[in-house]
Amino acid sequence: MQGLWVCQEDKDSLIDNEYIRERREFFAVLTGIVFIFLAYILIYALNDWSWTNTSASGFCEKVQDGWIREPANTISNLAFVFVGLYILWLAQYDPTDGHPSLSNRSWFLIMYAISCIAVGVGSFAMHGFNTAWGGWLDLTGMMMYITMPIFYNFSRFFRWNEKQFCIYYLCTNLVLSLLEWQYGIGLIVWGVSIGIWLAQETAIKYQSQPILIFLVPTVILLLLYLGVEKDSTPGDFVSDNSPAILIWAILAYFLYSIDEIKLERTHSPYFWTGFGAYLIATMIWIPSQDGGWLCDPDTFLQGHALWHLLGAVAMWSFYKYFRTEVDRA
Repeated sequence: MQGLWVCQEDKDSLIDNEYIRERREFFAVLTGIVFIFLAYILIYALNDWSWTNTSASGFCEKVQDGWIREPANTISNLAFVFVGLYILWLAQYDPTDGHPSLSNRSWFLIMYAISCIAVGVGSFAMHGFNTAWGGWLDLTGMMMYITMPIFYNFSRFFRWNEKQFCIYYLCTNLVLSLLEWQYGIGLIVWGVSIGIWLAQETAIKYQSQPILIFLVPTVILLLLYLGVEKDSTPGDFVSDNSPAILIWAILAYFLYSIDEIKLERTHSPYFWTGFGAYLIATMIWIPSQDGGWLCDPDTFLQGHALWHLLGAVAMWSFYKYFRTEVDRA
């Protein structure tokens, strides 16, 4: 009987190990997230159960005493974490054969999921703790996400393998993170990167039209600028963003000049869903700040929390969009 019990125990252990192994990406990243949040709690405990040198985020919500200072703006960031973990959970059903992409079990998929989680973990620290290092983590996560599709697209254009992609992507974000800590470049990188991404997406379909590749990101960012910056003019946009506009112009010619891009992606419904969610989120970003018409510090229904939820919808939608890709090479 004892031998049968030992055999059954070994079988159960094998089943458990196999269960985890089949979902290894999910459990590995989940473990990392748990350690990060334990680190947050430990830092709070070592600081005499308080946060010092704090400054409210400026996104309306009344600051509370305790570990989490802006409850709604903080908890809503878990939507980003959920999206990233859910992508990793679904990876168990993805194929491992074929050219690595976001459509199969690859480092491209893992990095996209991690970039989503980085936004949530970083923004949780910024709104939850109101510290300078929390703000740095917030913008580091944002830069990790917005540069992810840029490097993914370049990996498709130039046939990078997974190792090359990870090296270029992670090293670039390490440099950007250090520059953010020193010079506060995060929001600049965010805006410029949106334009680069839009130019790339335009080039996939209209590579032979460099003027269009330039105009699509420029016009869209102009409209977002006019919608966000009150009483601004197109001239203000040009003067405030002339380096970015120059980058988009050079990029448009570069994308026009490279070898034929042999990719096809289906924009409806996922790209437009993601684009629409981000557009709405951007429109409520300024009004949900201190003094904005959406600002009510005493309610749990915060406009900036809605920005987070819409951002998570956009992340999921763009993940689904990238998986519509057909490689004609």
